[in-house]
Amino acid sequence: MISSYTAGAHNAVRVLVTLLLVAVLAGCASTASPTSVPPPREARLAALGFERTEDGYVLNLPGPLLFDTGSDVLNDSARTRLAQLAKDLHALSITRLRLFGHTDNVGSADMNRGLSSRRAEAVATAMANNGFAPENLERRGFGFDRPLASNDTPEGRARNRRVAVIVPFE
Repeated sequence: MISSYTAGAHNAVRVLVTLLLVAVLAGCASTASPTSVPPPREARLAALGFERTEDGYVLNLPGPLLFDTGSDVLNDSARTRLAQLAKDLHALSITRLRLFGHTDNVGSADMNRGLSSRRAEAVATAMANNGFAPENLERRGFGFDRPLASNDTPEGRARNRRVAVIVPFE
């Protein structure tokens, strides 16, 4: 009786050790090393300069970086910057964007709304030229209705002249 009990206990220990070894090996096989796991999308967007807001992840591109004063034509450095941004967003499997143009309060509301719309459209065209489907690019011009800063100073007006690139929540 003792020898059969010992043999049974020995088999039980072997089974337990085998199961433990299988569990450990399975865990090793399914867990990638920390350096090979890409950071979450939010962290990668933050590294690109995007901030999380209630509207999605927003990157405010200053107008002077993109356009000459009063113009809706992208400058050469803006085209290069937007091509890189499109490449970075494609790498994150992002396919939809909102592009919102904004201005300062110099000039009439109608003039600024038109200018902000044309600037959003110019950025949309650049993104479409870099692989985004035009139907996945929402464009809107807000004129001076959504300022980031006070329009009472040159610095504040400069911050308000921008195109916001928004990655919507999915």
